[in-house]
Amino acid sequence: MQLASKPIGLWPIVMMTLLSVGLANHVIVVPMLLAEAKRDAWLCIPVALIIALPIAAFPLQRVMFKMNRVRFDEWLKQRIPAFFVWLIIAIINLALLFVAFGTLVDVVAWTSNTYLPETPQIVVLFIFCFISMFAAMNGLRTIAYVSCILLPIVVGLGDFVMSANMPVKDYRYLLPMLEMGFSPIFKGAVHSLSAFMELSFLLLIQHEMTKSFKKWHLVLLTIMLMTLTIGPTIGAITLFGPNEASLMRYPAYSQWRLVKIGKYFEHVDFFAVFQWLSGALIRISLPLYLIQIYGPFKKLKHKWISMLITVLLLMVASFTVLMKMKWYMILMHAYFSVAWIVFGILLLLLWVLSFRNVRKTAEPKA
Repeated sequence: MQLASKPIGLWPIVMMTLLSVGLANHVIVVPMLLAEAKRDAWLCIPVALIIALPIAAFPLQRVMFKMNRVRFDEWLKQRIPAFFVWLIIAIINLALLFVAFGTLVDVVAWTSNTYLPETPQIVVLFIFCFISMFAAMNGLRTIAYVSCILLPIVVGLGDFVMSANMPVKDYRYLLPMLEMGFSPIFKGAVHSLSAFMELSFLLLIQHEMTKSFKKWHLVLLTIMLMTLTIGPTIGAITLFGPNEASLMRYPAYSQWRLVKIGKYFEHVDFFAVFQWLSGALIRISLPLYLIQIYGPFKKLKHKWISMLITVLLLMVASFTVLMKMKWYMILMHAYFSVAWIVFGILLLLLWVLSFRNVRKTAEPKA
């Protein structure tokens, strides 16, 4: 796949990232934090932020700056042997597949458990895969500009549910702090840090940007992602209490079910459907697009064939796991426990390579 005919500005990329990584922070990670640290779950996020901020501001920003809009795999080929390039790309493709897979399973399971319980899961799975595939085939520009339309509405709805539930929140549930010591906080911070580290995926699309991110751009983006995690976490604790919140599968959605305006206006949780599906659409279509660029089928003449192969693989894996949701919970817990290490090692390697000069290709013999 060739570069976009016209580079994309930073603002659409930021909005796309907030929807994609924000879904992980807002929906997927929050139940893990509550289950791990209960009352202290909200403290996990600042701890993760302390680690994530310098990572975003220094190694990530330097690597992005040194790439100078050269495509990720081409930049690697200029510095290391082809085998190691293949190995790094393979690891990244697996991570992208898992991001799309985890999101797809989560959104289908949530749909079946909430507002479409009578609809077969395979139907929901097929429809959402088709929509995500359509968005991915239209390219990064489409995904980014759709995000520009969706994100303001999503943020507005988030502020609405936060404000509407304010009268029934009890902030005394947040105290005492460190009730179970530091260990649960550090364990929860690992999950949150893994979500923050998905910012590394920006390196895969920096060649389609008008310019590179500056340090303050990445710092601000990281802080914005933090607010998407700490908001629903504090909301769940103050609305339901630490013990009840730690047992919830969808605490962010449960907060919508409490919203009541006056005597006659309630049951507005359909707004949560819009929020969730908006984030899921971007979080699935973006990995599909990136796998199209960097995956093993990128040399196929017809790009829709490689996209279809990837989507079929995702559908089979997702439908299998939907029959055994316990497997999914184990896989997601393992991913968010280990992903920060994998992303951290890869980013450290790229940071070291950013100091290395371009390899000289051997001149052909006369």
